[in-house]
Amino acid sequence: MWAPQFRLRLTTPRLELRVPDENDLRALAELVADQGIHAPGAAPFQGGWSNALPQVVAGRVLQYLWKGLALSRPGYWNLGLAVFLDGRPVGVQGLQAREFPKRGEVATESWLARGHQGRGIGTEMRTAALRLAFAGLGARYATSAVFEDGAAALAVNKKLGYQPDGIEVHDRQGEPTVLTRWRMTRAQWELSPAAEATAEIHGLDACRALFGSRPHDTPSARQEPA
Repeated sequence: MWAPQFRLRLTTPRLELRVPDENDLRALAELVADQGIHAPGAAPFQGGWSNALPQVVAGRVLQYLWKGLALSRPGYWNLGLAVFLDGRPVGVQGLQAREFPKRGEVATESWLARGHQGRGIGTEMRTAALRLAFAGLGARYATSAVFEDGAAALAVNKKLGYQPDGIEVHDRQGEPTVLTRWRMTRAQWELSPAAEATAEIHGLDACRALFGSRPHDTPSARQEPA
């Protein structure tokens, strides 16, 4: 299969995360165009990609997902998973890595449509991503970067057990803004609420080679075959 990521699926009590097909992409674009990702004038993401008309942002979401599929390889991969609630997409959970076999480090990023925020979905989808990273792929570290005024994302990091890992100052809309870095080790994950949460991995073996992960790299995990 040209894109083995399509066989991968993560499930939690409420959610399903998977690589979106053509119909899913259309539904995601319509969702973003209809609801938006954040309030007008806010700038929660690096690069300012979400600060545009809803139709433009919808197109950028599709470009992000297509680019991840087209360019991913063992030395660099960008896994964009659509997040589904009751069978309908509500957002995207991303997971990226460079030189994963050597570094064992992944970074996460995500967004939810405005109509689905404030319901604990962001925490639940992150727990699924962390289970994939640590239990599925055998990662040693997971990282996250959040602007200092990103209250919801900061709350998720703290709740799941990430630790502060320094700051950077970025130019955001012409103003210097602090970007906070967060890190979690595998040992910290094993003791965190994220490891206790119910999340299952399906179809991972079909795409291990793409991620640069081997079965014996991973600790015991709640996994099921595709």
